Amino acid sequence: MPRVRIAAGCHPHNAKHYDDALEAELYRLLADPRTCAVGEVGLDYHYDFSPRADQIAVFRRQIALAHETRLPLVLHLREAHEEAYRIMTEEGFPEGGVLLHCFNLDWDTLAPWLDKGCYAAFGGSLTFKKSDDTREAARRMPLGRILTETDAPYMTPEPMRGMECGPDHVIFTAERLAEVRGCETGPAKLEFLADIYRNALDLLNREPTAWQLEHGGAAQVAAGPSGPWGTSQ
Repeated sequence: MPRVRIAAGCHPHNAKHYDDALEAELYRLLADPRTCAVGEVGLDYHYDFSPRADQIAVFRRQIALAHETRLPLVLHLREAHEEAYRIMTEEGFPEGGVLLHCFNLDWDTLAPWLDKGCYAAFGGSLTFKKSDDTREAARRMPLGRILTETDAPYMTPEPMRGMECGPDHVIFTAERLAEVRGCETGPAKLEFLADIYRNALDLLNREPTAWQLEHGGAAQVAAGPSGPWGTSQ
């Protein structure tokens, strides 16, 4: 049966709006068994749409939510990887896992996160002509930690760059990833694509956590095909 999985979190752009009411709503969303992760959360020091002190405080709070709910944490980091890594080390890396969303930097930036067991998702920027450093990072990282993504409606991959990005465009990113990993053709390519698909399922398509079942998820799961796990809502 097709499933829609959801990540719920306060993006760093909106950290200045985080309050008790928003957190209460976030708790409600995280208890929904369709919710597979806390995210995307983190730090964005490029735009600074929220003050950095607010971004840091809200980031810490949502790391704590990932620990409490046992859900993976999906990170949006821009010009803030070192700061975020320091904070994550202080707060602890959640047992549910950590995903670096839309990673587009180099191996030296990625390696410390991999040492902590994190995943990295590659979007269309992997295909850009100037992304040799990112491709090298993808080539060197463990196969079991690689995911793809769209970052829709942004980061449309080559050769479709300039169009609005959509889920179907991930095939171009996956194609380039296969080339980077030396799996361009035949059975090796099919096996590689199956592996990264399994990575996504393993991280983001799990059964509800014990916390979710304790906080209302059990009743929703029991609703059956017409409920949250089905396709009718």
